[in-house]
Amino acid sequence: MAKLVFDYPFMAKEYELKKEKILIGRQNTNDITIPDYTYFKNLPETTQRLYLNTLTKISRIHARITKKEDGWYIEDVGTSGLGSQYGTYVNMARLEVKKPYKLQDNDEIQFGPIKCKFFEK
Repeated sequence: MAKLVFDYPFMAKEYELKKEKILIGRQNTNDITIPDYTYFKNLPETTQRLYLNTLTKISRIHARITKKEDGWYIEDVGTSGLGSQYGTYVNMARLEVKKPYKLQDNDEIQFGPIKCKFFEK
């Protein structure tokens, strides 16, 4: 099962990719929200404020991960479909807007300033 692994107090450690299309972003209707509001709301208010500037760099709908026959793909979509303002990166390379990139095991993904790892095993 493929998964994303984060290391932030406002995110769960792991998110299994259980659907064929996963939306990621700040909006609470996404499949994976950044921040994960179930964790974020339990942080002290002063800690929440510390992360606020960073988290506003995540678009309401930032990226999409899609399962295809030959593997998992990620693309930067942005809320209006024109790409996220702060970008989506794989292994420090910024993705072109709406151009799917095939993920490999142990790739580092960055949504704006927030990093995670992709694992497929």
